[in-house]
Amino acid sequence: MLSRPVPLLGLVALGYLVLQAVSVPADMTLEWDEAVYTSQVAPGVPDAVFSAPRARGVTWLVAPVVQFTTDPAAIRWWMMIVAAAGLFLAFLPWTKLLKPAVPALAAGLFATLWVTVWYGPQVMPNLYVAYGAVLAIGSLLVVKEHGGWAAYAGLAAGFAGVAMLRPSDVLWLGVIAGPAALLWRRWAAAATILVSAALGMVPWVVEAYTSFGSLLHRWAAAGEVQGGIAPAPGFWYEFKAANGPAFCRPCDIPLDRPYLLIWWAALPVLALVSARRWPVPALAGLAMAAPYLFLVDYAAPRFLLPAYGLLMIPVAVTVIRFRPPFVVLLAAHMVVQFMVLDGVKGQDYPLRQFQASFVRKMIDAGVTTPCTLVGTSVNPAHQFLTRCEVRIVKPGESVAEATRDVGGVVATLTQKTPPKGSEGWERHVLATSNGKPTWITMIRPNL
Repeated sequence: MLSRPVPLLGLVALGYLVLQAVSVPADMTLEWDEAVYTSQVAPGVPDAVFSAPRARGVTWLVAPVVQFTTDPAAIRWWMMIVAAAGLFLAFLPWTKLLKPAVPALAAGLFATLWVTVWYGPQVMPNLYVAYGAVLAIGSLLVVKEHGGWAAYAGLAAGFAGVAMLRPSDVLWLGVIAGPAALLWRRWAAAATILVSAALGMVPWVVEAYTSFGSLLHRWAAAGEVQGGIAPAPGFWYEFKAANGPAFCRPCDIPLDRPYLLIWWAALPVLALVSARRWPVPALAGLAMAAPYLFLVDYAAPRFLLPAYGLLMIPVAVTVIRFRPPFVVLLAAHMVVQFMVLDGVKGQDYPLRQFQASFVRKMIDAGVTTPCTLVGTSVNPAHQFLTRCEVRIVKPGESVAEATRDVGGVVATLTQKTPPKGSEGWERHVLATSNGKPTWITMIRPNL
């Protein structure tokens, strides 16, 4: 088995599936971003606002399961299977380039990162951007060394997939892959990169004109949503958040347990040891990390998943080449990653379940379709659970004025204080702390 790289890689992918299943609660409700993506393709669920930076790629991955059910457990299991299959396909081209154990080790190291395990069952694009990038770079190198239609197909699929998932990321991937193809005089490969990336961006570009006025307007709006794309200390923020939280904006958290961050600092160092032999995956990984390290003014560990996936190739080469005490190294890696995963899960899972619990109380109180939620505290996760439309309150406007022309059930969701205009509406306490209300809903009487 150790001399057969494809079955060995398959075992790693199967292990990743099991790891997700035992590590991430399958009943975990969808959070904000997941609800936005999933609502676009879930029948009977109103579409949440799809902001300028978002792209449709991940919505198509979750679409098959939500045609039948929006149960969180079904969605989680579907995404676990998709994530495991994606891991196998992403690293498959590398079995033609490296010693049998190296692709499996690279995939295994990537699959056991806490952030890879945590986001495997989630409806988020970054893991699949990582898969597309690893597939694309591996396929490009197979084109260079061996050629063949399968390598070109992998190259096209990788670039088109990244473009459909996060159009801005495909540009950073192309910065390395495009010049490499030209340097090697692989003109067909360079053309494949350009055409497949352009085709993958078509849905985003079309939507830019239909929903945002033009491509330039959407690009500018996307930058505004990110807080502006400009020089920023993202490196420091990502370093602080590398072991959680899952999202850090503003990233003013203290540097917690810095000794657990050794893996984050060691990863690029280990990759650069073998970068001379494998410069393209190392450079592509660094390029895809660059905007999040130097141009974004907040942090989310998932942003760096594409960089982690690519850097694991030269890291695995280094590990195999120098043969350190492998069992000790792997054990240390696993201990650190699962300590962090346990901490992130301990923070995020109870919060999600708490929010789901008070939304269910809203439904029990009578907030059932057709319905409209109004108020500043409503987010897409609440909308997804209630299947209500959302009405935004304009500055200076009361909730009564904002919903004057709305039929059906109208309700607010707020913390502590009822919003202006809901006086006389039916009040329901959804959550309390020390005997005092923390979340309430106000339901408009039938008109």
